[in-house]
Amino acid sequence: MTAERTGPSEAPAALIPHVAERTGPSEAPAALIPHVAERTGWMFPGQGSQRPGMAGGLVECKELFDTAREILDVDLARICTVVSNGGPRGVWPPDLLQPALYATCTGASRSLSSRGLSPDAIVGHSLGEYAALTAAGSLAYEDGLRLVSMRGKAMLAAARRNPGGMAAVIGLGTHEIAQICGGIDDVWVANLNSPSQTVISGRDEPLAQAAEACRQAGAKRVVRLEVPIPGHCPLMDTAALEVEVILAGIRVKEPICPFYSSVDSAPHTDPAEIKGLLVEAMTSPVRFYDTLQAMQSAGVASLVEVGPGRVLCGLAKRSVPDLPTASVGSDAEADTLALAPPASERAGNAVEDET
Repeated sequence: MTAERTGPSEAPAALIPHVAERTGPSEAPAALIPHVAERTGWMFPGQGSQRPGMAGGLVECKELFDTAREILDVDLARICTVVSNGGPRGVWPPDLLQPALYATCTGASRSLSSRGLSPDAIVGHSLGEYAALTAAGSLAYEDGLRLVSMRGKAMLAAARRNPGGMAAVIGLGTHEIAQICGGIDDVWVANLNSPSQTVISGRDEPLAQAAEACRQAGAKRVVRLEVPIPGHCPLMDTAALEVEVILAGIRVKEPICPFYSSVDSAPHTDPAEIKGLLVEAMTSPVRFYDTLQAMQSAGVASLVEVGPGRVLCGLAKRSVPDLPTASVGSDAEADTLALAPPASERAGNAVEDET
């Protein structure tokens, strides 16, 4: 989870194929592709980025929602294209949020692909890893739908057995936060989002105790997140087992570019490794800050957030401030990016998010 609009491993350059090498006759001319001379990483958001009407500007989502209706018997179009009165993030049925966000992010990546754009590296924040793998041709959309739907239900079931939640700690060092959590049972560091934001997760009472200890230690803010799930900690053990079981029956192929896992901040292309990391991610911290640094060290020169909102752009500006960022959550934004100059030339106009 991310709240802000809110020792890296280095990959050999050979692991990041050049976009120009994948450009075929049916794709856009190289002159229209802003990333031919620069390696671009695509970032896919997780829970916390959803908003009412988030798929309204993505034509590709119609077919994706039709498929979801056939496979899951749910109407994602209704909740993803209609602006409701449920506040800035809307009111989302807990069991549909993960499929809804996965489908919307997949629609955004297809919008980019249809304009001749493709990534040189991919990364996802928690749930975003599934859309990232789909964008890279590793996970079929239909399989991803079944997987994230089951994942969401398994996490809700685990949370009913172990009631808890998550809280973002802003302005306190990760080392201090880890020490606080280490002294309290049933609370853990869950997300290392940026140098200034860490998320903790656990049972309700220990989480409140740790949050207060962080305030006393000098945190600028501690915000309880609007999620009923203590994600990315050992309380998700049973959900991880369910993910492992369903993954065993799903084909994961080698992606077209390295998949950077936030479990170990390293690039991966081996399908068996990727499956194992998806399971491990259920109970492990999201090392998003370290992962972005690893991508930069490996030669990624710009980042594109693929999906609704600009949460990850905001985190990237704090984590790898030298990298230009952009966000694509609509066909219009995909058009703009496809016709844009190279990222290095538009660095001064990079998206910033200070919320």
